[in-house]
Amino acid sequence: MKLFTAFAFAALLSSVAFAQEKPQTYTRPAPSAAAQPAPPSSGQTVDIGAIFDRLNASHNGKLTKDEAQKIQTVAANFDTADTNHDGVLTKDEFLAAFKPQQ
Repeated sequence: MKLFTAFAFAALLSSVAFAQEKPQTYTRPAPSAAAQPAPPSSGQTVDIGAIFDRLNASHNGKLTKDEAQKIQTVAANFDTADTNHDGVLTKDEFLAAFKPQQ
């Protein structure tokens, strides 16, 4: 009987001790700076001319509809950007149509 009483008393004390512990919470570690790209700031500029050069696979200075298909926004706005309606975009037409909004 003494053994049972001692065991019950020990169990009661341990449950009180556990009840007083703070619950554990999960804290997500902060991501490293290298893991995420820096968010664009208003000071950053986009080199539209370099985008035109990458799209212009033929390197003839004129962007065709097929070449424009690589970027959905350019393909969707190709006809509007082609101001002289000759079926291709010159670099000047491209720069005028896709310049960043300020």
